Amino acid sequence: MSNIAGSKGERVLLTGDEAIARGILESGIKFITGYPGTPASEIVDELASIARQYGLYVEWSVNEKVGFEVAYASSLAGVGSAFVCKHLGLNWIMDPWIVASETGVNAPLLIVTGDDVHPYASQNAQDTRFLARVAKSPMVEPSTIQEAKDIVKLAADVSRRLELPVVVRATLRICHSRGVVELGDVPGGTFKGFFKPDKERYVMIASKVRRRLPLLNRKFYYDAVKIAEEFPLNKVIYSDNAELGVIAVGLSFAYAWEAVEMLGLRDKVSFLKLAWHLPPPRELISKFLSDHSRVLVLEEVDPFLENEVKSIAYDVGARVRIFGKYSGHIPFEGELNTGIVARAIARITGCYREVEMFALSNGGAPVNNLSDLVIRRIPYLCPGCPHRASYYSIKQAVKSLGLKAIVTGDRGCYNQGVHPPLEAIDTCICMGASIAMAHGFSKSRVDDVVIAVIGDSTFFHAGLPALVNAVYNGSKILVAVFDNRWTAMTGLQPNPSTGVNAMREPARRFYPEELAKAIGVDYVRTVDPYDVKASVDEVVKAIEYIRSEGKPAVLVFRRPCIIQEAREWRRKGVKPTPYIVNWDRCTGCRYCIVSLGCPALEFNEERRKVSINEDKCVGCGVCAQVCPADAIAPKRGE
Repeated sequence: MSNIAGSKGERVLLTGDEAIARGILESGIKFITGYPGTPASEIVDELASIARQYGLYVEWSVNEKVGFEVAYASSLAGVGSAFVCKHLGLNWIMDPWIVASETGVNAPLLIVTGDDVHPYASQNAQDTRFLARVAKSPMVEPSTIQEAKDIVKLAADVSRRLELPVVVRATLRICHSRGVVELGDVPGGTFKGFFKPDKERYVMIASKVRRRLPLLNRKFYYDAVKIAEEFPLNKVIYSDNAELGVIAVGLSFAYAWEAVEMLGLRDKVSFLKLAWHLPPPRELISKFLSDHSRVLVLEEVDPFLENEVKSIAYDVGARVRIFGKYSGHIPFEGELNTGIVARAIARITGCYREVEMFALSNGGAPVNNLSDLVIRRIPYLCPGCPHRASYYSIKQAVKSLGLKAIVTGDRGCYNQGVHPPLEAIDTCICMGASIAMAHGFSKSRVDDVVIAVIGDSTFFHAGLPALVNAVYNGSKILVAVFDNRWTAMTGLQPNPSTGVNAMREPARRFYPEELAKAIGVDYVRTVDPYDVKASVDEVVKAIEYIRSEGKPAVLVFRRPCIIQEAREWRRKGVKPTPYIVNWDRCTGCRYCIVSLGCPALEFNEERRKVSINEDKCVGCGVCAQVCPADAIAPKRGE
């Protein structure tokens, strides 16, 4: 049973993602779409697991743009809908999102985003608040796990009242932290959509856009601001002896509250906690500014709210000094924490107790973050990951031909192949860029072999248009599709290659090689990456084909994700046979380690021999195939 499937009045320990999922349930929203992305993936996973119980429709869409358009259409048909993605996915939906604001919606439409602001698992740390402002969509942001649930229901109500999409933004610390949440009521019933055509509203040609814009501007700049002033999760906490006012958004408020308590300044600091800050509640902010001579603005990523606050201060003539990112008290990059906020408050107020309370010592040197005290671990591909064998085969094939290669990577767990010892990819930009960039290198007439590496989920997400472009324009590239049947990096969500949908119902399974042939690729092959010799041979043949025929080739490396396969083994009571090293044969050359980098391979310094950690080994046998001394073999039965 899912943690979010409790009854009204229960107090349950939930992650922020689970709390948001429960909030979607309590809001009466019945239609949920999304695309996996850390830190927001678990929201859809949770809802998919209870979809039948609560009469929901839940879908992992092939990409974010499609997912948003599906949810948007549902909201036009009068069904409350939510679209979920990480911050990067909002880039994909900008085109339909802006138009959705212009047409308006007929039932709540929530855009739920998990922002990786550090970032920990993303290629950028963009501030999504700017995108919401471009689309003229109100945005709310929780500061606690309880608020993560409550704010969703409030946002759905705002979307219903304004007939606009509303953004619920949560950062990684909210998404993945846990807190006790009191559950509310979940409306019952099923859903049935009905769409009434209105060409003046839904056919957004230029002339009709011009007629809709005044309505949108009124909703965003006037109606939404009125709601913002009374939004129940905005909160003012005054201190009679306040020397400083703090305006904080999201989790920044929790850091500030804790910092003030630890500094002993509780009676000298007032707070304005903003859960709604786009468009900003101008009267609420202006009054707070007028009551303080110094104000610190706390937010993560860019000085979005800080700029708004300064604009309001100028408009109302407030005589107040505003501190934040521009003043150097708050960093522009990375996450905030209690220590950072405490040091900022101490600098402003002259209370320097934070030196002893927050400057944790690392050999006598102050550190700014607890992560500085932890030994850094390089991300790696799992033991037995088929991608490791695929990369090895590609490198060996290129080497055997006496060539050099440019390998354009893509977004997925296979981008961990950039780390030593594989160092297998040369670029990794965004979803689907590998094929398009490979085509660009090819058309630039480089001498090197050009190989694009892309996962199955990313291939369906954004690789297909790029492959069409490569075929259409006669590209001399090899597209290597690493097909492990799951969207593995974000938590093993299903995709069109899996054979089941988000709700684990049987679904049509798509094969990348079939689509490649349909697109017009003449040379298409599949191979099992665990068969190293066959894989190397197939890469060699594909490269020779490209060089002789001047056409693109597609090679699909197919083997299920080892994590998912291991789950099946455990379910069936199957134990894989680990491999062991025959030390009489092992020469200590370390070739298996330096060429593969499998975490199960270790070097015994005392014996100067390689050994295999049997607890980590999954029995893929790739190391045995590459060992030049033939010293590795499956372990025999006891």
